[in-house]
Amino acid sequence: MTSSAKQASLAPDIVWASAVRVDASGQPCPQPLLAMRRALKQMAPGEILHLIATDPASQRDIRSFSELSGVPLLRAEIDGEFFHYWLQQIDQ
Repeated sequence: MTSSAKQASLAPDIVWASAVRVDASGQPCPQPLLAMRRALKQMAPGEILHLIATDPASQRDIRSFSELSGVPLLRAEIDGEFFHYWLQQIDQ
């Protein structure tokens, strides 16, 4: 079973909880984007990354990165001062 097929068969909460976590809280632009890109390069296709940022510019940066790169932005949430993004690595 491939990673993406395995993840698709899991309950959504388990998929989000099993994501590779990158905490870029307190880092100014463009550091959250750079940290996310470094992590994605180390991940296998189908794996999910959970990025946490506090820089409001990350909202624009992460969405633009997803659109331009084709890396799917699966979910985005705001929790107080924290911005949470879940992206899925694609074939490299």
